[in-house]
Amino acid sequence: MDQGSTKEDWPTCSRVVHIAGGILATNEIQTDIVRLWPLTTTGKVCQIKINTFGALYSSLDKLNLNTTGVEFITHQMELTGQAPTQFRGFIKQKSIWPNWDATVLWGGLTLSAFHHKDGLAYDLSNRIKFQLHTINDRIKNLSLAYHQQLNARNLGKNFKKDQRFQDGYTDLVYQEFHAFLFDAGIMRDYLCEYIFNFENDGDLKKVIKQSLNNLKLEVTTASGLLKGLKKVENLSNFACSLKDIMSKEGWLYELGQYRDLVMHSAPINLANSQLYAIQEIIELPEGQEIMSVRFPLPANPSELYSERSKRTSFDKYINQFKELSRLSLESRGKYDCLEYAHKIFGLISNLSLKVAKEAPYKPMEQTYTLTKAGTISSVSYIED
Repeated sequence: MDQGSTKEDWPTCSRVVHIAGGILATNEIQTDIVRLWPLTTTGKVCQIKINTFGALYSSLDKLNLNTTGVEFITHQMELTGQAPTQFRGFIKQKSIWPNWDATVLWGGLTLSAFHHKDGLAYDLSNRIKFQLHTINDRIKNLSLAYHQQLNARNLGKNFKKDQRFQDGYTDLVYQEFHAFLFDAGIMRDYLCEYIFNFENDGDLKKVIKQSLNNLKLEVTTASGLLKGLKKVENLSNFACSLKDIMSKEGWLYELGQYRDLVMHSAPINLANSQLYAIQEIIELPEGQEIMSVRFPLPANPSELYSERSKRTSFDKYINQFKELSRLSLESRGKYDCLEYAHKIFGLISNLSLKVAKEAPYKPMEQTYTLTKAGTISSVSYIED
């Protein structure tokens, strides 16, 4: 087995890449070898060699492996567990770390609002920064739950393609998905509250209040903002695009429907009929194959929520048990849970970067300088 070569000019960190389906790829500190977990279906180690530090992600993409995030291990305390590893959600686009970029930016806006003594801007910016960090952790936790599930199936030594199953780890995955939905919903509402207060230098807030004939109106939810946007005739380009993604067929609308279904009606895997996890095989070059798992999501969450809210069709789960069981065993779902969560993670992180452009102040950064007299703290605007 090729042990690779040492790259002393590369950053001094190890990386663990989280891949859709519970797969992991490990790149040890300053080496050009990347090893996949689990072993292939024939029991072999699959590894690739990368030419540059940054080539890791494109190299995995060429193997038809979808990266969801990366753990960076840069300090001994992270190895021993005294500090958490540095996880960054990854998105396949020009700026591959939108959540990280957004978290830093909103931290700068929080600092700027504080120094401008604007309590509302400070509070909202701080909440958005926190929630960006939270959904990043939710993606990590969901991916780790997939990894635990795949590990359990791998240890079973009886992995069959398309096999449906449920074991002690299955519900844990759906629980982590629920947690992501809830926190993504909170993120959505925080951004909508910020937009209401600061979009177009605060003009949107004035126009919505006038249109709804309520000068004391405050908006803290997506539904509240959408109600106001529908009443305004001349919206900015940004507000128009926001209205589109919040309306039917928009991704924010769909997120809200999945979230409401789970929050107010039923666990996502029981909302229509019992959903089972699925064992899948991913084909690699040279005829190799690697195991993965899939957790289906039902289609049409709004229809399911509406039907369940009528509370007239619950008997079908008994009377049509055999037919529903057959459909469950055949279903792959509209999405995979991690696939959908990762998609929303990227979209809402990118949205937060756009919302930040509506901020009333430029972001600031705090610098600490060590002098003979002690540590001096200074604040300055971040250059574009």
